[in-house]
Amino acid sequence: MAEADNTKVKEEIPMPTPPNFPKIDYPVPPRENMKLILEHKKPLWVPMMFPENNFCLGAPADGERPPMPQSGKDWFGTYWEYVEMVKGQMATPEGRICPDPRDWREKLIFPDLDSIDFSKGKEETASTYDPDKMTMYVVQNGMFERLLDIADVTEVFVWLAEEPEDAIEYANAMADFKIKHIDKIIDEWQLVDFFALSDDWGTQRAPFISPKMWEQIFYMPTKRIADHIKSRGYYVNVHSCGKIDQLVPFIASFADLWEGQPMNDKIALKKEYGDQLAFTIGLDQAIVMNPGVSDDEVIRHVRETIDIYGEGGGMVMMTLTGDDRVTALVATETFEYSRKKYAAI
Repeated sequence: MAEADNTKVKEEIPMPTPPNFPKIDYPVPPRENMKLILEHKKPLWVPMMFPENNFCLGAPADGERPPMPQSGKDWFGTYWEYVEMVKGQMATPEGRICPDPRDWREKLIFPDLDSIDFSKGKEETASTYDPDKMTMYVVQNGMFERLLDIADVTEVFVWLAEEPEDAIEYANAMADFKIKHIDKIIDEWQLVDFFALSDDWGTQRAPFISPKMWEQIFYMPTKRIADHIKSRGYYVNVHSCGKIDQLVPFIASFADLWEGQPMNDKIALKKEYGDQLAFTIGLDQAIVMNPGVSDDEVIRHVRETIDIYGEGGGMVMMTLTGDDRVTALVATETFEYSRKKYAAI
């Protein structure tokens, strides 16, 4: 595995708790309730992903992406363009460092993590966290997503199909790097309760590659990362955009929580895997983002959603709106309705 001396650090603050959430009189600290979710026990209420957890998009020394909201190169040399319209960063085609993925050994230069001090900014960041909440560290750019960031997309799919053994070697090399990266966070940063492994595996219609190919190449290296996190005493959240229903059996074998999007059949998936895996659930955007939505409509939709997905626990509400009124209604009704529902069981 080639290495480069890349010790430059970035300046970044943790993802802030969204503003304008109402004050809720929790019976226990939110971290205790979230722990019940991650351990697949019945919670006291349906937690809100925001604002009941602290979030960190990366320690200042973490170079998986340039700091938000900026453009620039990451620690592999990939250029990211910040797009104001979507409030996110995109890897640009002209910034790809390894157009042919077959060249990954020569052109994908792994940073020397031993030379990077991950403790920079630790005290300052700690002061921004609420000790009553769990803290999630987002590990960005998973091994599949990284391929699409560094190489020509068409070449990636041809290579995966024609040279799976080489692709497996890449996946294991990236898993080794991720494990060392996570150890640096734990040993030097430490302000963490659970990790979010972020890797987009699907389109709106299906996984990018067949479940058989995903299992052959990416499953065991990804599971190895998750298993290592758990061996260090931390929980695992998996984030993936797209319709990846067929991959959920694998995710359930190594994760505690799955951030899946609404095009997945979460009703069926939760019924089958809910004793192994918790699910984030979002409200219907057509309802909560409608400028004319009434209080009664919001309350009714929150209750219906909890009745469908909250049975037995394992549900985390993950909805934000741009309307303070609706945001407050969602937060208070999620807590109050689910608290009464679980207390009655």
